[in-house]
Amino acid sequence: MKGLKIAAIASFSLLLVMLVLVGYLFMTAEVSVVQVTAHGIPASSDPAAFEQLKTSVEEGTFQGTLFQKPLEWKDASEYVYLTYTIRLQNNCLVPIDMVEAQVVPLSTDILQIGDYEVRSLDLKSQGDLNVRILAPKDTHSVRELIVTYYLWGVSGSVKTLFGQ
Repeated sequence: MKGLKIAAIASFSLLLVMLVLVGYLFMTAEVSVVQVTAHGIPASSDPAAFEQLKTSVEEGTFQGTLFQKPLEWKDASEYVYLTYTIRLQNNCLVPIDMVEAQVVPLSTDILQIGDYEVRSLDLKSQGDLNVRILAPKDTHSVRELIVTYYLWGVSGSVKTLFGQ
């Protein structure tokens, strides 16, 4: 009888220790945006790629997020590719399974080019994530960016504003 009591106390103690550790992991799970940079490339720098992108939108085979389909496409010199590079810091004690980013578009933005590579972030590390959109050439680069990450199948998100 005394042996069962000792085993029960040991099991309960082990359960408490495990609950404290799991709680600690979730309480310290923090993903933050360290830096965001942006640069623009005129769509006219690669007219063949622009024409292919335009054709895929028209045919309905575009892979990405279509914000709006232009009623009439203009010349490639009227558009710019804005690329945002987001540097993330994983302060968690476990790796992030998957991380992705989305741009909150302006009313004039056309599309966000899809990135179907699964990206992860090791524990206590930094990594870069690129997001590319097509916009009119006279647009500014101020955008809200939403980074979504998955930690043990549970999603979390971080919002940041570039160009305040």
